[in-house]
Amino acid sequence: MIDSYLQSKSELDDHAIHLLFSANRWELASAIEGFLESGTTVLCDRYAFSGIAFSASKGLPYEWCRAPDVGLPAPDLVVFLDITPEKAGERGGYGEERYEQQEMQQRVREQYTRIESEHVVRWATIDAGREREQVAADIWTHVQPLVHSIDDHPIAKLWV
Repeated sequence: MIDSYLQSKSELDDHAIHLLFSANRWELASAIEGFLESGTTVLCDRYAFSGIAFSASKGLPYEWCRAPDVGLPAPDLVVFLDITPEKAGERGGYGEERYEQQEMQQRVREQYTRIESEHVVRWATIDAGREREQVAADIWTHVQPLVHSIDDHPIAKLWV
C-alpha cells in the first residue's frame, strides 16, 4: 500500500499513510532490538524522523505526527543527507515519487531542521549536493567513532 501511494497509483488520507509508515516501523522494532542486543549494527534508510518531516510538511500537527513513534528504538546517530530541491532535481529519477517536488521538499527540509533542534539523538547534517566521494568521507567522519566505540549500552527509546 505504501509503495502504491508513493508512486501515486493510489490515494490515502494523510493521517492514514502516516500511521501506515509508523506501523511499518513498529513491525520491525523488536527485530531491530534483537539485532542490536546481539551486537549487530543496524542501518535504516529513513526512520521516524522522516515520517514526521513529511507528514508535518503536509500540514498535520507536529506533535500528532511524533506520537505514533514514541518508544521506538532510538538511533545512535542520524545522518541527514541535505540537498537543495534544485540540486536534487538535477539528478536522475527525481520527480518520480509523490513528494519529489521542489516546494514540498523545501517544507520537508524545514521540518528536519525543527527535528534536529530538539536534540533527541546525535545528528549529523551532511551536504549531499557534493560529489559522492566527498559525501561518503563526511559521513564516515561521523560514523567511524561509533563503529569503534560499540559497547553494551541500553537501547534508548525515542521521546521516552
